[in-house]
Amino acid sequence: MSFEYKKNKGHDNESFWTSYSDLFLGLSSIFLMLYVVASLRTGTDSIKFKSDNQKLQVEVQDLKNQLQSYEAVKDNYIKKQATKNELGEYNELMDKLVLLQEDAKNEKNNLRKSALENEQKEHALNKYQQMVRNVINANNLAKVKIINRNEIITDQDQTIDVKNEKITSLSTDISKMTNLVQVKENEIQNVNMRLSHRMADLKKSLNQSKLTHKAYQTRLKKLQDDADKSLASIRSEKEQVAQNLSTMQRQLASTQTQLDSTEGELGKTKGALEARGHEVAGLKGQLGSLESETQAKIKGLQGGYAREQSLARGQFEAALANQKNLSGAEIARKEAEFKAAGDAKDRKLAGEISGLTGKLRDTQGRLAAAEAELTARKGIADEIKKGFKGVGVKADIDMESGDVVLDFGNAYFDNNSADLKEDMRKVLQKAMPIYSKSLFGNAKVSNKISAVEVIGFASPTYQGRVVDPYSNKPQDLAAIKYNMDLSYKRAKSIFNYLLDGKDMNFTYHQNLVPALKVSGRSFLDLMKSDRTIASAEDYCKKNDCKKSQRVIIRFNMDNKK
Repeated sequence: MSFEYKKNKGHDNESFWTSYSDLFLGLSSIFLMLYVVASLRTGTDSIKFKSDNQKLQVEVQDLKNQLQSYEAVKDNYIKKQATKNELGEYNELMDKLVLLQEDAKNEKNNLRKSALENEQKEHALNKYQQMVRNVINANNLAKVKIINRNEIITDQDQTIDVKNEKITSLSTDISKMTNLVQVKENEIQNVNMRLSHRMADLKKSLNQSKLTHKAYQTRLKKLQDDADKSLASIRSEKEQVAQNLSTMQRQLASTQTQLDSTEGELGKTKGALEARGHEVAGLKGQLGSLESETQAKIKGLQGGYAREQSLARGQFEAALANQKNLSGAEIARKEAEFKAAGDAKDRKLAGEISGLTGKLRDTQGRLAAAEAELTARKGIADEIKKGFKGVGVKADIDMESGDVVLDFGNAYFDNNSADLKEDMRKVLQKAMPIYSKSLFGNAKVSNKISAVEVIGFASPTYQGRVVDPYSNKPQDLAAIKYNMDLSYKRAKSIFNYLLDGKDMNFTYHQNLVPALKVSGRSFLDLMKSDRTIASAEDYCKKNDCKKSQRVIIRFNMDNKK
């Protein structure tokens, strides 16, 4: 209801306001009546509830009295009126009830104990499973490293053979040069002897007046000039031979130094290989010991379970023997209950063993997949290494992961630049067809290649100083951001050339392009370098900043395919 002022504007007499007061009085009377009715109803319900409660209390008290009277009648009957047979049956029944209660309690405690022991066994098996997995992983890695060491030793043996051949050749050349120097010395002595003889003959002719003094001087000068020419020619040849001899001796010394260094590295490699062999043998022994220990544990668990079952059976039969008055049906029922409980324990144990077996199989599957991936990566790295060697591409190849660090020689990126140089393009033209063929030309692994990542880097310098990546100073943060962008742009310039380059039309180009990814790492992987140097120039003298601009090409594999 709303008050319309305009409609009732003229109704300002007393009858108008009197009608509204009557309305308000009627409404208040209605609400008062509702309140009184509700109060009466609430009071009635309360009285009824109290009355019912009193009735229930009376009934409960009557039941208690009846129970007490029944107990009194029972006790009186047992003490005074019951026969011996009835008394014996009653006592036997009470004993059986107590025995059943104790059996139920003991079975509950045994079940709790068995559950706790099974949980402890599961933890122990999981622990041994983890230890076996760790040993297998370490064994696989050790095998891969041994294979790599063997290849390194083979390469070093080949290098030593080449150096020995070079030393032998240089020694032969030096011997020839030494003989040639001796020959030239003999020729000089012969020329001097011939000159002395001719000068003596001329002097003798002069003394015998066969020559005039002028003719003597002329012939003497001619002999000296001829001798000087011969000696000059011989000395020139001797000096040339001596220079060649000196060069060869320096080459021999350098080659000998390289040979000594290579032999030293070979000795270190063989020592590391021998240590790795001992490690593998130790791991194999540890694995065998763990397997034996695990088998012993399993047998112990099975034996413990069998003993538990035997003990439970003995307790059950002893309980039956104490209950001599049981009927055949009751004995059969108890036998069935015992058998059902044993079957339930068997099923539970079988389920736990099945679960552990499933976990073990899953772990073995993952180990097999990891080992297969390691083998595949090793094979790919071998193919890349052989292919690069065939086309003359220098690269640092990780023989375990297959990561490739391209060596652009002296043609790295210019400072603060992401533009590819012509020599860098030539390296990519040679390297990428080999790399792509090694990945996608192998049917066994081509479908498992999930991505090929081009990762760019930058040197840890900015505006003529070395940047500290651990610093929170604004200038260092700005340097990190700048070098991160620069490293990404460098990787992207290689990506663009692989994608759009007119010289990048090779066999597996269409397979490579969809898998390409680009990322930048700035200099964050170089944090272990010496950063005590403040000047970028001094830092680059001590550390090769060109090598810090390297590019890594990395492939990822999906073992689920």
